[in-house]
Amino acid sequence: MAATFAFLGTFLISLVVALLAAFLIGDYFKTGDEFILVVLALTIFIAAAIVAAAIGSAVAKRVQTLNWVAFALAAAAFAPVSTPRLVEWIAARSSNPHSVGIENSYLTLEILIPALLAVLVQWGLARRHWLRARGFEDLARWPWLTTAIASLAALNPIGLTVIASLLERSPANFMWRYFAMAAAAAAAALIAMALVECYIRGRILRRRLAARSR
Repeated sequence: MAATFAFLGTFLISLVVALLAAFLIGDYFKTGDEFILVVLALTIFIAAAIVAAAIGSAVAKRVQTLNWVAFALAAAAFAPVSTPRLVEWIAARSSNPHSVGIENSYLTLEILIPALLAVLVQWGLARRHWLRARGFEDLARWPWLTTAIASLAALNPIGLTVIASLLERSPANFMWRYFAMAAAAAAAALIAMALVECYIRGRILRRRLAARSR
């Protein structure tokens, strides 16, 4: 029963995170009536993902199994957006006349980014629950702080402006080069932060494991 409530809570948290990200992206790109279909697609995917995570957690003998389940779900998140007909079908319901010709890219972001965030949240919480239930150390090397900073940097008007400019590359978009340089610099900084955070977390984890083995 405790595991059921744990995964129910994980589902709700991942759903809230995904829908918040989708709302921020949709609001910036002036998504119209088609946003209902985006929410529906995300809800179905996240529900299926939590079922897969729960099954994986129940049958896993090692925590690495949960990692592979998360990788598979992340790959599955690309399936809907890699199906042109689905994105085009949703885009056909668009009520924003200013997004004609680029709405497929916007909708891809509205579905893909929230879905990947949901998988990441589910993996982190499912992994933590699995390790704690077996008395293992649950500290992960994953750079959660950097992930949060990257999400905040991308899902705000400035970050979304850079992303939108990168999607709209054309001879008339003379700012594309500068936005690309800014995005590359930000990505390099985030990668450096992630490596430092992983190193620090690794040292903390080794110390905790050494203390437990005494």
